[in-house]
Amino acid sequence: MSDQLHKGHRERMRLRFYQKGAEGFADHELLELLLYYAVPRGDVNPLAHKILQEFGSLSMLFASDTAEIARRCGIKESTALLICLQAAFANRVQQEKWRMRPKLDSVSALGQYAVDLLSQYQHERFYMVCLDSRKILIQTCLISEGTINESVVHPRLVVEQALKYKAVAVAFLHNHPGGTLRPSLQDIEMTVQMAKILREIGISFVDHIIVADQEYCSFVQQKLLPNQKG
Repeated sequence: MSDQLHKGHRERMRLRFYQKGAEGFADHELLELLLYYAVPRGDVNPLAHKILQEFGSLSMLFASDTAEIARRCGIKESTALLICLQAAFANRVQQEKWRMRPKLDSVSALGQYAVDLLSQYQHERFYMVCLDSRKILIQTCLISEGTINESVVHPRLVVEQALKYKAVAVAFLHNHPGGTLRPSLQDIEMTVQMAKILREIGISFVDHIIVADQEYCSFVQQKLLPNQKG
């Protein structure tokens, strides 16, 4: 009787999704739907709640890797892999938006690009985007990756990459996996130093974007850059 009850619930959930899509579904219900394909029988609603409670949100869950999800939630690696695949597909879709050399000529465009690029990572990654004279993207360069709260930026590598791709202007993008958008004193001092070095070789410094929890902070908007007007 119990199996029939759960089977009827699964069929109703699938029918609801077929008819209306994800509209009206809570996060745990969408996760429950996904778990049907890893756990063929029984009630997975409690497991969906447990997984979300463990990670706090879908974005934090999808930022995790297979081994961590399996360990923290006590589930099979095959089930954790199914969850991670959803994140991988979502990330590829985000990346597709930026493949045709987008124009990053505003804080909002640069900020959204940074969010799409960096939100999936649990450790700090530091990128530099190289732009042409019209602020069209030439290349996105990984400059550094580090621990959960620290990455080291070497000025020589920044200059080498900017010159290699003949950048007219550059911007920095990095994430704070700890969840705070506030720039550290080290972030500010490094940015000021690098902006000065780049200006001395004729390359304009556009902005530094920090990403955390699907949001971004712009040094330009916060008026943290030297000689910034306004």
